[in-house]
Amino acid sequence: MRDVRLWKWWVLVVLIISGPWFGFVSRPQWRDVNWVPFADPVDKPRDLLQNLFLFVPFGWSYASTRRNRVALAGALALALAISSIAESTQLFSTERYPSATDVLMALFGTALGFSGAFAWRNRELP
Repeated sequence: MRDVRLWKWWVLVVLIISGPWFGFVSRPQWRDVNWVPFADPVDKPRDLLQNLFLFVPFGWSYASTRRNRVALAGALALALAISSIAESTQLFSTERYPSATDVLMALFGTALGFSGAFAWRNRELP
């Protein structure tokens, strides 16, 4: 069976979910950026988990198309780029706030998904 590279579609899903669809403004709102991870009192455990689990399928599907652990660096680099782009679109919104916490949780979610897929593929069957 041919591998379906779902991670490529997941990029689109993340950008659609993260887009500033409301409160759009033409100038970037730099004052609203939360540069220090986990330092913003607005970050709630629910938000952290949502960002984490948003990227678990990305890490899992990326790992399913790779055959070694070295690909984890590629998955993390791609997740960093995707999450940074998604967060940067929020600069143009008064309703959404770019956050370093979101980027970091995307990396954790990608690593979790990738590691889970790698462990699942290499498990010992009785």
